[in-house]
Amino acid sequence: MAAGRWTDEQLNALRRTGDPLADAAISETYALGRQEQVRQTLLGFGRNSDAIPDGLPPQLQRYFEESAVLPGWADAALLDRSHVLLGRYQSQIVSTLLCGSLPLCYGCGNGAQVLARSQRLTSGVYRRLMETAQFVVDVLDKGGLGPDGRGLRSAQKIRLLHATMRYHTSQLGDWDADTWGLPVNQEDLAGTLMSFSVEIPRGLARLGVELPRQDRDALFHTWRVIGHVLGVTGEVNPATFDDGTQMFDTILARQQRPTEAGTALTKAVLDFIRDVLPGPAFAGVGPTLIRHLIGDEAADLVQVPAADATKALLQAQSALNLGYSKGSDAVPVVANAAGELGTVIFKSGLRLTNKGRRHEWQVPTGLTAAT
Repeated sequence: MAAGRWTDEQLNALRRTGDPLADAAISETYALGRQEQVRQTLLGFGRNSDAIPDGLPPQLQRYFEESAVLPGWADAALLDRSHVLLGRYQSQIVSTLLCGSLPLCYGCGNGAQVLARSQRLTSGVYRRLMETAQFVVDVLDKGGLGPDGRGLRSAQKIRLLHATMRYHTSQLGDWDADTWGLPVNQEDLAGTLMSFSVEIPRGLARLGVELPRQDRDALFHTWRVIGHVLGVTGEVNPATFDDGTQMFDTILARQQRPTEAGTALTKAVLDFIRDVLPGPAFAGVGPTLIRHLIGDEAADLVQVPAADATKALLQAQSALNLGYSKGSDAVPVVANAAGELGTVIFKSGLRLTNKGRRHEWQVPTGLTAAT
């Protein structure tokens, strides 16, 4: 679809569109009563090179075979270029996802309804956010989409999670399909994808890190490939950053509105930030970062408290590029070395935080926090 051509008519149609390949796999699994067996079977299915387990329902077998194939337009050089950015700017990327991408998504009133009903982020928020962080590591890691990586399998599991949410939520008596559309529909999937591919570079810029155009485009390309694996239709998986930005802003303009669901989801994130930071002196960091990254208007929609004195600290850090030297970016060898080192540190820290365990998205058997 050409830039600037995402009309209400087109996007409204996508709100009624799901993911036929994944939906068929989940529907068959439940029809056969094999959801718990499948969940247990896939727990150890983590590396891209792992053979598809024997005995899966036929549609699920087909799903894993077809969704593991990268698109012909995937560019290995761009994938390689983007992975070092996680190590180089891991703290800023995590802050942008937590305090930028998530609140923007929660401000999309229709899409927030399914998230609130799943209880996956209003309960057990720590584990869910760690799972998301692990997914980002898996797909952006060096070779993450290659045979020895974990990115493909992680994305495939999340795609099945989306199908499971569609399956269960559509059956709820209080689901208003006429207003909200199909749960986890193509417009919502596209908006979520852009909250990674567009909002990460924009958030980094607001934190003082202006990515070179080549790095920004490589990162966008990587997320475009991931979007393909996640089942985002090509109609709303743009090829360029500028097109993606236009589409994302169009979706936000259409969907952002205040809802109880969006406020509850954002409060869970704010509670998480307050719990993990050391002491009451940092209580204002969450609201300050969110308002800095998404702006007061979007923050007001999800009832983020006012920024406090930490705003001055944030501005000072931005001016210093949060401790990173722009000089290192001018020297490719130094920049690449910093990226590799940062990636190792980030992954080690994630493992330590998780007490030595990988927190991965699992294919759930329902919508509760226990899944």
